[in-house]
Amino acid sequence: MNNNLEKPITVPQQAIWNPSQNEWELGAKNEQGNYVGEWKWWLAPNGHLCCHTFFDDNGQILSFKRFHPNGEVSRYGTFENGVQIEDVYLKSSEPTSEVFAFGNSEDKVFKAVKKAGSPVRFDYYDKNGIHLNPTIVQKELISVEDENISESEITNIFETIFENGKSFLRGQFDKQFINETIIPILSKKTNEKTINITDVGGIFMHLAKQAIDTKKDIVFHDGDLHLSNLHCLEQLEIGVFIVHGNLIIDGSISISDDLMQLLFVTGNVTANNVVTSGMLFIFGDLTVHNCLLGDYNDGSAMIGSNLIAKFFFPEDYFFEVLGSVNFTYAFGNSWRLNQDELPEVFNYNEKKLSEFIPLLHDNIHEASSFKENKSLLDNNCSESDLFEYIDYNEFKSYVRANKPVFKV
Repeated sequence: MNNNLEKPITVPQQAIWNPSQNEWELGAKNEQGNYVGEWKWWLAPNGHLCCHTFFDDNGQILSFKRFHPNGEVSRYGTFENGVQIEDVYLKSSEPTSEVFAFGNSEDKVFKAVKKAGSPVRFDYYDKNGIHLNPTIVQKELISVEDENISESEITNIFETIFENGKSFLRGQFDKQFINETIIPILSKKTNEKTINITDVGGIFMHLAKQAIDTKKDIVFHDGDLHLSNLHCLEQLEIGVFIVHGNLIIDGSISISDDLMQLLFVTGNVTANNVVTSGMLFIFGDLTVHNCLLGDYNDGSAMIGSNLIAKFFFPEDYFFEVLGSVNFTYAFGNSWRLNQDELPEVFNYNEKKLSEFIPLLHDNIHEASSFKENKSLLDNNCSESDLFEYIDYNEFKSYVRANKPVFKV
């Protein structure tokens, strides 16, 4: 299409053609080039009004409506302070180009209301407004005692990290250390891999500065390290943890995005469980004997060699793996691993929940009321309906506490 395309009578003459979106658009922008006020879009070639949106004076979206070609509303939502608080999808009575609720196609579903939080989940309704989701009876998977980290364990971890001449860098993270230690490590490792040193180094320096600004420690451990757990960086007040060697964790690794933590390992990492919402840089292999879980999308992981895990669920977190991947069970958004280059490793995306749930440990079955949720058993794992049975935050806590997830 080109700018000379004749506008249908449904499109105002003032509307401007946007070839990248295949739409005509009409609205104003501020000095910074942000959309402000009322905006409308008409989709080519027939020129039906497809979207009507309102922005504030700073360019933040306030509300929107999308429309099916026949004029029926297909989706609407509202925002407060840039955060979406309402997101509703509606099916059409006629064929449509609009996508309904991530592709849900059950005939009886007419309306889908997106739930808060992650992973993505919906409440479904029929044309009469009857709620189609089953009643969910949620029980706690673990106790407070299970989740808490004992003072004695934290002390042991602290002493193991800092014994035998390991460097404690609060107040000592200076240009000499960067030039003599960090840059040679980055240069050597990035030359061995197809990694951009500017990207890795830039993120490293940003998080190092954040650690200094927030009075968190930057810790450098020169040599292999073996710990019972590494789910207490916050309690140890460590913002950046560098292991120049291999890292072996008997239990769980947990990396937080509040404030953003960085685990930086130049060798291989082995752990029973890994839950990460922070930044994870591993130049060697990552081997996870039980569960590898992503958590939200603020951080990301770079694995410089191979990745092996019994169970992989990326949620909204992005993983970049330069070597091979091998999962026993995996489902979720395949784009979250190497931008959808390896969709085949998500071997449970097309399998039914009824095939996956029997694999879970009896403790999880006892803590979750599967009987009340039987209608979900025919859904695919890719729809993340496992977490209609089990609250994902509870599940993460269970994994972080190093509890068994599978029967074998």
